[in-house]
Amino acid sequence: MRKSIYFIFLSATLLLSTCAPKSVMNEKGSKKTFQPILQFMDYQSGMTFADVGAGSGALTVAMATLMDKSTIYIQDIDSSILKKENIDKAIDDFKKQSGRDLRMNNKFIITIGTLKKTNLPDNTFNLIYSNATVHCFSSLDSMSIDLGRKLKTNGVLFFRDGFKKNQDVESYCSDPKCRRPLLTMDKFLTTMKRNGFELKKQSPNISGYPILGFTWTKN
Repeated sequence: MRKSIYFIFLSATLLLSTCAPKSVMNEKGSKKTFQPILQFMDYQSGMTFADVGAGSGALTVAMATLMDKSTIYIQDIDSSILKKENIDKAIDDFKKQSGRDLRMNNKFIITIGTLKKTNLPDNTFNLIYSNATVHCFSSLDSMSIDLGRKLKTNGVLFFRDGFKKNQDVESYCSDPKCRRPLLTMDKFLTTMKRNGFELKKQSPNISGYPILGFTWTKN
């Protein structure tokens, strides 16, 4: 199994993939998929934002069509798929459709992490978003603490993932390339609380899965 499975980005409506689905690689599809997520996270123009586990970064670029005057960090551990040329291609594809060059009003920064560290800068982010990664982290403890250190004082960390309902019944990620066991919501929340996080908001399911937002009390 490739290392990128630990940090692979899941679209809000589609299966795990390092390639961006065509349905969101246009502004109409991007708005339908990502606007509810950005609204729930209270994204505002000018915020510093990170997408942790972004795969090739193409879906982060799709999300960026709804962002303005932001510094956007695109993070993954797999440097074979997260490359500047892939980001530029995704941006150029949107430019061909709309005439807008997303690089003119947003700054994109690629960051390659490890299994234990994101390598993002400390005390930097208003929002960090990580999709379908909780069940893939080799250590939720170490990764959550690392992510907490990256938040500004009032920053919020958002996770979106699936959780199993019954502690006594094994349940696995539906993606055949992953098939890792899912946590219960209770175990996830207990781990986050132990590591200094406070749950600030929780969405109903957005395209099938909840989003949970945390502040880090150790800031």
